[in-house]
Amino acid sequence: MIIVTGPQGTDDERGDVAEAAGLMGGLPSYSHAVQWAAATALVCLDGWERCPLAVADVTVAASLGLTVQQLVLT
Repeated sequence: MIIVTGPQGTDDERGDVAEAAGLMGGLPSYSHAVQWAAATALVCLDGWERCPLAVADVTVAASLGLTVQQLVLT
């Protein structure tokens, strides 16, 4: 399972995370359906480091030994 995180401070930002997750066949990190134990990778949208929730997602993923990938959309 791919989990996608990124800025989540506004409805638009949460929508961007959900859209990216849908395109990758994954789940947004804030979804109640996320099961970190079943995750295979965490994908971070540009600007994730400015969002405390996304920073926490990266910390959890790193502690579980998951691959953390940066996705930059242009």
